[in-house]
Amino acid sequence: MTFTVAAEQADVLAAVVEHGIARVPGYLSPAENARLVADVERFLEAPPERAKRLDYSGGAGVRAEREFVRAGFPVLDEVFDRPWMREVAAAFFGDEPHLFNHDVIAVLDLPGTVHAAHHPHYDRMPNLKFFLYLTDVDESTGAFRCVPGSHGYAKAAQRENRLAGVLPGQDETRVLPDSVPQDTRPVDGPAGTLLVIDSDLVHEGGKVAHGRRLAVRGRSFHPAYADGWSVKS
Repeated sequence: MTFTVAAEQADVLAAVVEHGIARVPGYLSPAENARLVADVERFLEAPPERAKRLDYSGGAGVRAEREFVRAGFPVLDEVFDRPWMREVAAAFFGDEPHLFNHDVIAVLDLPGTVHAAHHPHYDRMPNLKFFLYLTDVDESTGAFRCVPGSHGYAKAAQRENRLAGVLPGQDETRVLPDSVPQDTRPVDGPAGTLLVIDSDLVHEGGKVAHGRRLAVRGRSFHPAYADGWSVKS
């Protein structure tokens, strides 16, 4: 089964469960994408209250909880509040409680941009990502990179930590054993492509050789993470 699917919720969920990722081309129409680009560019230039600028050397990255996005960035909020996404997230989490698209992260990558995601890893906090390409993306323009099917390792490696409510340190999620494949492959797509990603997938940010990559993602996760879990020193 390929992880490129139509926007049928059952197919998307099946791809995420099997591969750790589903690629949905054409999720946004060109008109929808253009409206979202305008909102995201404003979001990066003038972030809302309580937003956090990410550590980017070149380009830009901003994260904000969605409750602080609603008033000033209505298109951004609407896209990440759609019933289709809600239903996919509900099916992914099943009986587990979750905060649906609790925060959004917008990023602009340029040639020379450097950030912490430029190394194979899985996320410290398990989450479901709805990741939208707002520009045409291929390997030369910073496509998201991953090892499809690799999401089982983190679930096993972090089982005890998650039962105890402990977040691993960043280094722990980046030091992977030789048994875990780390030869990531690019996931390209035209503007408007949606990636639905289990964050336990081994992945990394692609580097931009020319042009720019504009993207935005929403994260859904267990409420305990928002309340503040203990962190390994």
